[in-house]
Amino acid sequence: MTANPPILQNSHDDGSSAALQFLLTAICTWEVLYHVVRFSIKICLRTSPQWMLDDSLLNGYAKSKTDHDDQSNGFSKGSHRIQSNGSCNGSHEREALQQAKRILSQRGASYVISLIHAIYASCRGVLHLYNLRNVSKLDKLLIPQKHAIDGIITPRWAHLQVATTNTIFLSYLLYDLIHILIQYPKLGGVDTILHHILFATCSIINGTYGILAFPFGWLVVGELSTIFLNWRWFLLKSGRENGLLLNGVNMSFAASFFLTRNIVYTLGMVHLFYGSSKELSMLSEISGVPVGWMGLTVGCMFLGWGLNVVWGYKIFNMVRKRDGNKKKK
Repeated sequence: MTANPPILQNSHDDGSSAALQFLLTAICTWEVLYHVVRFSIKICLRTSPQWMLDDSLLNGYAKSKTDHDDQSNGFSKGSHRIQSNGSCNGSHEREALQQAKRILSQRGASYVISLIHAIYASCRGVLHLYNLRNVSKLDKLLIPQKHAIDGIITPRWAHLQVATTNTIFLSYLLYDLIHILIQYPKLGGVDTILHHILFATCSIINGTYGILAFPFGWLVVGELSTIFLNWRWFLLKSGRENGLLLNGVNMSFAASFFLTRNIVYTLGMVHLFYGSSKELSMLSEISGVPVGWMGLTVGCMFLGWGLNVVWGYKIFNMVRKRDGNKKKK
């Protein structure tokens, strides 16, 4: 019976120890960056809130405060009912402003880090797809420890780039999982926790046995839609609930989701299970990955594809309903 290789053995030319050191460094980097962003957001909200919050929140609070001062100083007892209504409106405006500041202070940094990771991962995904576009079907699926397998020269530099992205992707999942658990359920529920655990496990399997390099590219390209999803969250939480910018971000999110998570993902699945079925069936024997681990990885890919189809259908219905409402108006 073949012994299992050390964890993340195929993720670094110097082996498992170097890969684990890189993983730990990446996790610490995400954490340090998170605290820097969180501190910056708090300072910005305290000193220059106009940089982050919409004028409707700031002006609404300022107007309600001015009206309250005028009513307190200039109205008689006969205007008590009007004064009470003004106080209620002022209280509502103050609460809306404070809630926006509170949400941005507590959760804003996590979404900024997610945005940074999404930009990095999607760009790297495009790079991997380009670099591995012309290699053999086996080289699209296998990241070997050596430079050649049975005389076939493998693109080692391109494979190591995939391994590096996979390690950074894993570091982000572990970092984010810790924050989700600490702030549960503000940053995500049980579904998000299960998602992170499953895909972190798959990332470890792929990095240890060196498998599915090209599929990893079309998987992480899907992070492109996350960019617009995080941007949308910021617009909503900062009071920008209406306007052309939000409409543009919504359309960009829908378009990027369909392009990467529906079209590209589906083409990737067809290429993997139809165009490379022979090489995929050989992968477990060549790489040494246990059949059970291989099945888990493939199962998660099918699960991800199914979820993307369901989410894509829901997004399509939302866009269609919104366009229908516009036509009625």
